Amino acid sequence: MASPTKSETVPKAMQSTYDSIVLITNAFAKEHLNDEYAQMIRYATAALCRKRLSPLASGRAKTWACGITHAIGMVNFLYDSSQQPHISAGDLYKAFGVSASSGGAKSKLVRDVLDMHQMDPDWTVPSKMSGNLMAWMIMVNGMIVDARTAPRPIQEIAYAQGAIPYIPDEKGNPLDVAQLDAPMAAPPAEPASPNTLYRLTAYLIGGPVSEAFIKENPTISRCIAIKGNNTLADLHRILFEAYDREEEHLYEFQIGGTGPSDPAARRYQPKMPGSRLEKGVKDAAKAAIATLGLTEGQPFGYTFDFGDDWWHQIDVDAIAPDAPKGTYPQITERVGNSPPQYADLETSI
Repeated sequence: MASPTKSETVPKAMQSTYDSIVLITNAFAKEHLNDEYAQMIRYATAALCRKRLSPLASGRAKTWACGITHAIGMVNFLYDSSQQPHISAGDLYKAFGVSASSGGAKSKLVRDVLDMHQMDPDWTVPSKMSGNLMAWMIMVNGMIVDARTAPRPIQEIAYAQGAIPYIPDEKGNPLDVAQLDAPMAAPPAEPASPNTLYRLTAYLIGGPVSEAFIKENPTISRCIAIKGNNTLADLHRILFEAYDREEEHLYEFQIGGTGPSDPAARRYQPKMPGSRLEKGVKDAAKAAIATLGLTEGQPFGYTFDFGDDWWHQIDVDAIAPDAPKGTYPQITERVGNSPPQYADLETSI
């Protein structure tokens, strides 16, 4: 089960839109729902803001607030009178001052764009997760089983792989992993070495790119092969080349956490001559790829130019123990044209 990135981080161009919508949804949740609904609605709003050609770029804030709230409500059976909290769909539309047809249409669009459905584990509020069967079905030895009743070692492996939302205690509540007698089991992995080969795909997900350019280049990505003894500074340089950039700017890699502003993220920047990195930030030139603890399927962040904020998501597609002979890092595939580094544009990704 692949969970979406639970983050309230949005592209700079969509920040005011996001703020306008969540101002309305926070007030609605405070009066009619609760904090966990308010949080899930904010996550959904941010996820929509991060979409290329975001549907939130046009339309009234209160109509989108209504549609997003209604969509999260459908996932969590908010309109079932046996549930708490509960509100009817009609009362929800009325509270937002939006017609049923408009609110329902926006809700349908939200669910389509975010691929939402009832009992969707990705969009279930935490208090309902323990009872959501879809969140707990896993494959073990070719058979589908309910992870809630599986032996603890299997639960630990499933949790380490991201297949279940948490390890349940005897009452079905989240278990503090610190209570485990031994570290969680994890899939076996080849130990990283200077010759380990990492295959990465970097997706451009934010920056000053026009809608017309996005329509012509719906996906802008670059595949990179890099060795364990290369550094994050080396990765930056090959990305600079891969995206045909012309002028250097500051950059940052974020590994772990949910986004650049998450204090749990490990941050790496270039160390400029005669200056110091801020507290908690490490030197990208001294961060060898093999020392980062990257695993297959793991995403991490890369931001270039803190003024224009070119945001990228880098996925670790594969890790091999031995890199073939050659020069690394290297660009192995390009998808989509590189947007101009500088342009007088009115819209952004």
